[in-house]
Amino acid sequence: MLTKPNPSSTTLYSSPQEIESHVVRFIMAEKNIEREVFNIKIDEMPEEILELNPCQTLPTLFDRGIVLYDLSVIMEYLDERFPFPPLLPVDPIEKSEKRLMIFRFTRSAGCWFELTRTIETGSKKEADEARKILKSNLIELVPLFAYKPFFKSEEMTIVDACLAALLWRLKKLDVDLGAPGKVVTDYAKRLFSRDSFKESLTDCEKEYN
Repeated sequence: MLTKPNPSSTTLYSSPQEIESHVVRFIMAEKNIEREVFNIKIDEMPEEILELNPCQTLPTLFDRGIVLYDLSVIMEYLDERFPFPPLLPVDPIEKSEKRLMIFRFTRSAGCWFELTRTIETGSKKEADEARKILKSNLIELVPLFAYKPFFKSEEMTIVDACLAALLWRLKKLDVDLGAPGKVVTDYAKRLFSRDSFKESLTDCEKEYN
């Protein structure tokens, strides 16, 4: 068990290999947040933090005496708490669009994050079907990946952070987009080349590519 967190520090309790934790580590690195990051198993989290996270999940963020444990809540909190560089647009219509994309990719039924978990933990039949769906969905959105430097944006947003963590895992998940997905692969390489993305990787994640 870890010791009690430093109340003056922004502390992230992170899984060293789960996709949601990777997203948060990327955002924190992109914003150059002064932070403590503990890549741990859930039962290694300090007891007082576990008690404040009824879901007992990772990632869990401790900051200013509060404990946050939903991915979307953590991402938006970090963007408001550390506003530079902004990773969500100011315009309410554009911001709502980004929120919907995040919901679609990370939390809706059959979302991309859910498909990755099925590939990793499901039966062979379930994994093969999830792999097929994920590949098809990504290729269907090729025009949106080609539209601007980032996903439907001139600047990086938290949508890109979510997609980067997903795309980094495609090789490990045995998902090959081939020639039809070249635009997606090129987009992914642009994100992977960022110093903040490299900094966000744990030792085990570095082995994925």
